Amino acid sequence: MKRKLTLILLSLTFTSCFFSNYESELIKSPTGNFEIKATVNRTDKNAEDFAYVIIHLYGKENNKLTELNTGAGDGNKWTIGWTEVGDTIVLQSSDIGNKAWILNQDKPNQIKMTDELNERAEFLYSEKYK
Repeated sequence: MKRKLTLILLSLTFTSCFFSNYESELIKSPTGNFEIKATVNRTDKNAEDFAYVIIHLYGKENNKLTELNTGAGDGNKWTIGWTEVGDTIVLQSSDIGNKAWILNQDKPNQIKMTDELNERAEFLYSEKYK
């Protein structure tokens, strides 16, 4: 009986992880001027952002500047972070590939991936999924 109860509780615990919304911690940019966090809507299937990784950008005063739908799906592995220098957001996604956005006038503008940006994306991925 104990064994069955344990299996049921473990199943409920793992299932609840997949049926609740996700919100990452805030990640400060190297310059200290910005912070980002990622969210995923895992519960409202009727919403336009269902299962997409959304990046939220905050300024120095912790004021929300904008949000960005990355197009990355939560069904695959992904991670976000910053370049080591400057204010460039990097996304590594196993379903849509790597993307980067540079911040100009507090707004993200997607830029072409370079070898250096791809290396950073892969490093962030390796750190998250050790």
